[in-house]
Amino acid sequence: MMENMKLHVVTPEGCAFSGDVRSVIVRTTEGDVGILKNHTNFVAAIAYGMLKITDPDGNARLAACMNGFVSVEAEQVRILATTFEFADELDVERAKRAKEEAEARLAEASLTEEERGLAKARRLRAENRIRVYELNQ
Repeated sequence: MMENMKLHVVTPEGCAFSGDVRSVIVRTTEGDVGILKNHTNFVAAIAYGMLKITDPDGNARLAACMNGFVSVEAEQVRILATTFEFADELDVERAKRAKEEAEARLAEASLTEEERGLAKARRLRAENRIRVYELNQ
């Protein structure tokens, strides 16, 4: 029987998730990392990607998780992320519109580097939300 650990996910809006989990898989800037109870202490930057949480009963739940940090210490996983949205709560139509708007913006020749960077970031966020939503179907 697998043991549980605590997971806390915090975004700028507040606590997005807090509870016991069996495992966590998170996309870091160095690749996907699987975390189980008794994982060594660990800190890493989070990239655009999917977070997979397996609850104590073995049920998996996917989330779009972007930018931030993950830390593991004393059998607790803490995630501080810019955005965290469970796949079953994502508005995929809104994400598709956001992607189209970002792509249209990127096609404009008169963008400054800052504007181009913001449009690219919007497109990445939208693409990540769409990908996580589709993986959840």
